[in-house]
Amino acid sequence: MKTSIKLLIVVVSTLTLTTSCEDFNDLNVDPTTSTIANPKTLISKVQTSYSGDRETQWRSLAAYHMSITQMISDGWTVSHGQAYKLDISYMEYMWKSSYREISDLTYAIQEAEQNPELVNYEAVARILKVMIFAQLTDTYGDLPYFEAGAQAEDDNLHPAYDNQEDIYNDFFKELKEAAAQLDDSKALEGDLMYNGDVERWRKFANSLRLRYAMRLVNVNLSKAETEAVLAIEDGVMENIDDAAKVEHGDFTVSTSGASEIRGNGFSQVQNFSEEIMVACETYVSYLRDNDDPRLLMMFGMYAAYQEDATSRYNSKSSTETSVEITDEYLAAYGVLEGYAPGYFLFESPEDAPADIWSPRFVEKNGRTVQIDKYFKPLQIRRHLTRIDLPSIYQSYSEVELWLAEAALRGWSSIGGDAKTHYKNAIFANIDELVIILGAEPNLDINSDVYAENLWNNTADKMEAINMQHYVNNFYNGIEGFANWRRSGFPVLKPTTDNPYTDQTLNGLIPRKLPYPNTEMNFNRENLEPHLDNGVNFWGAPVWWDNSLTRGVDLSD
Repeated sequence: MKTSIKLLIVVVSTLTLTTSCEDFNDLNVDPTTSTIANPKTLISKVQTSYSGDRETQWRSLAAYHMSITQMISDGWTVSHGQAYKLDISYMEYMWKSSYREISDLTYAIQEAEQNPELVNYEAVARILKVMIFAQLTDTYGDLPYFEAGAQAEDDNLHPAYDNQEDIYNDFFKELKEAAAQLDDSKALEGDLMYNGDVERWRKFANSLRLRYAMRLVNVNLSKAETEAVLAIEDGVMENIDDAAKVEHGDFTVSTSGASEIRGNGFSQVQNFSEEIMVACETYVSYLRDNDDPRLLMMFGMYAAYQEDATSRYNSKSSTETSVEITDEYLAAYGVLEGYAPGYFLFESPEDAPADIWSPRFVEKNGRTVQIDKYFKPLQIRRHLTRIDLPSIYQSYSEVELWLAEAALRGWSSIGGDAKTHYKNAIFANIDELVIILGAEPNLDINSDVYAENLWNNTADKMEAINMQHYVNNFYNGIEGFANWRRSGFPVLKPTTDNPYTDQTLNGLIPRKLPYPNTEMNFNRENLEPHLDNGVNFWGAPVWWDNSLTRGVDLSD
């Protein structure tokens, strides 16, 4: 850990030199980025900054990916997506930061290609580049891909857009080649994810291939099977030690608004924002109704002592002044809940209790704790909001769920039955919460009994598997949004009557993010053929999604 923190300090110093310019017309490339940076430095920087960029985690991950899929709710800026509030200014952040990371990785590849001793850095950069491009295209759809890597060198400010199908086909090629390119005899220093373990990088590349293969089940089932089986045969993750994760540094979050990359970006949002982030009832109810041991591992009730309750800040779980009152609240009020989907905390949800605006009270340590309206839903546990919380780019539990689905579909060369992989995924996710993220284990519930009962009691086994993706992806919300569109689980009731809801969605749910205004203004000619009938519409599905209604509850 000390080594990781020292490397993070070096990375931050490098970043201030390479990404200081914020005001430039084309967001696909930062013209101030140095073309002579060391590949290992660039790779270290990307590994931590991709999940450490607070503004991107705020305006994309929390505000839209997690809130559209009804994982979180809040008072306003953290989760516009819960009400489908279209804020085009937010749509810049992920596009801008992703292309900046891609440019850095492109430079790393170009430099490494010139020296055979740096082959592992080239391979790792290729793997990371696919991962970032995948989240980008899954979020926006068609985008500049084949010219995006060359534009930094050629000053191509208007790159052509590519079809998502062609982009995905190249993902499989790139990941296969990069895995084969990795050389156990060559160095891989400064690696913040696997500490230079080349074999684990191979497993990660193959596991990403498996993830992207499963994306195709609704548009090209044959190719999905072929690519998935090949990835599995080449070797995917085998235990939680294989998880693709990065450690973050600890520091005091700036309240000046200055962008940070050193700490976990999602945690920075919770520590920085004056808004309150709470769990959504859709997510909570699935855990609660199934006696899931992870509910109390991930969430708790927090409020402030009565004399401190004058400031909402004092009641946030991420704030040391807040008091954890989960047991006391449960004893007094009988149920732990999330906030109703489709509403901001300053609104009154339909069928809200009569005392929604009145405070509730419990006793803790001989003192009165006041629970105001905003804090009646569950919040993320305090120790899971810490700034140095690791980020998991791909978990072993996710891979086990892909294996479960492949086995359920009857694909060859999988090994093991669907139920075994399903249970393995649940056990692994619980271990990941404890061992990687530092959650406190729940010793009151037998996880084996829980997993067995849940599998046996869920008639639709595809639903059983993909609801576990929903649970697993709380700390990887971009994947949660992607898999909801792919699988149709959970089935979400759309928000239709909120005053902030974009009515052009016609009662449906956003299926992507609209393109940034910069692209509409400065690269419109290339973008135009890829719009939805000429409209920059976020209700249009991406290629592999191909549905407006999958996962949408249309009942009255």
